[in-house]
Amino acid sequence: MRPRKWRCAGAAPLGGRAGAKFVLLAVAALAAAAVDAQSPAEFAYRLPLATPGDGAYYRVELPAAVYEGVLRSDLVDLRIFNGDGGAVPFAFLGRPGASYEAALPVPLPLFPLRVEAERRDLTDLALKLRRDAAGTTTLDLTTRDGAAVPAQRIAGYLVDAAEQKAPLAALTLPLPVGVNVSTRVRIDGSDDLVAWRTLVTGAPLVELEYGGRRLSRDRVELPGTTAKYLRITFETGQPAPELTAVRGEFADRIVDAPRQQREAAAPADAAHPGDYEFDLGGVFPVDRVALELPEINTVAPAQVFARAGPKDEWRLVGTTVFYRLRQPDGEAGNPPLGLPVTPLRYWMVRVDPRSGGLGDKLPTLRAGWYPQALVFAARGNAPFELAYGSAQAKPAALAIETLVPGFDRMKTPATFAAASVGAAKVAPAMAALRTPIDVKRWLLWATLGLATLVLGVMAYRLTRQMGQAPTQGPDAPPPPQG
Repeated sequence: MRPRKWRCAGAAPLGGRAGAKFVLLAVAALAAAAVDAQSPAEFAYRLPLATPGDGAYYRVELPAAVYEGVLRSDLVDLRIFNGDGGAVPFAFLGRPGASYEAALPVPLPLFPLRVEAERRDLTDLALKLRRDAAGTTTLDLTTRDGAAVPAQRIAGYLVDAAEQKAPLAALTLPLPVGVNVSTRVRIDGSDDLVAWRTLVTGAPLVELEYGGRRLSRDRVELPGTTAKYLRITFETGQPAPELTAVRGEFADRIVDAPRQQREAAAPADAAHPGDYEFDLGGVFPVDRVALELPEINTVAPAQVFARAGPKDEWRLVGTTVFYRLRQPDGEAGNPPLGLPVTPLRYWMVRVDPRSGGLGDKLPTLRAGWYPQALVFAARGNAPFELAYGSAQAKPAALAIETLVPGFDRMKTPATFAAASVGAAKVAPAMAALRTPIDVKRWLLWATLGLATLVLGVMAYRLTRQMGQAPTQGPDAPPPPQG
């Protein structure tokens, strides 16, 4: 006899329609909770972008207002939208690097050194420059004991470079035109016209013309000197041509990209003397800070701290000595303190109390940063707009190599048309800044609780069905037939 199969009447299987429907609803709700902010209305701030021309890409430099309004220092809550309200792809450019700027040559005052015909050496001569009230400069050339030197021939030239602050990289000595000249010069440098140091020896100067062709060499390179005075002499046996001018050349200057700056004043805090706190008003990517000292002749060793929120712990970011001293030609102050990029809003300067503090007045903090630039593809209709400030936004920026095929950040960056940022035309949607309820987490807990409840009900009903079933086993004899 085959065993009987017992079934609980009224017990629905776990994988039935109701269970499937419940799972689908839960998945849909979870997916809805994970939706990113992808419309302009879901961002607190929106700025119009002017895109001249009809380019494929545009470059925009982020204004200070963006750093004041974003919720994330990594700019995750930032988008570019087109005129149809659709998000367009964009990528951040790297930090701007230093560039080289060619320095223009400048004319330098030139004075001939004339000596007696038989003199071969200038080392025992005394040089003195005199400047009168009208600005005229005169050269006095005498022996060490003050005797006058007969001016019979040119032995060399004195170049006055005292007004030049940058190191000279070369001198250009134009030779007389129409006269064949080939000579060699020596150049010495001095800061006081007494002690001289050799900079260049045996430098050729050539001006030759033959058969309608010209060979000219009138430039002498220098080993980057800041000497106030240069003495040009001709080597023994070499001709000494007449020079009427000399030009100084400087090395190409390294020019940093321009930084934006934000100043913040410190409020008075009698409870913590020597601690000065500043609120920059935004998460600027600061890499330079300077302290404007209120009183002259102040020297203040200090530590610099920063933090993201007003209740976070202070983090030490640097130490330096801030100073402001009176000098004969004005004031001298310390250079800005260079820092790793620190996108934090709140800053504090703690002055060493042993320095005597900063006086009765409060200092001002000046922070500098390179504004971030991004590139976006001009997809869709204009006008485009820059939107930022959203608690729901998720990362959306692409790598620049992905956005711009063939872009190589190791080489000279591609040139993109510039988009300019205009003034806001819509009121801020402050609701976008509020952190929404974590629907996903609560839904997960609700799903787990509901599933537990369903299983409990099923177990209870199964237990009742088991309690009402016959007690005879499958091997019991059948009941007698009537």
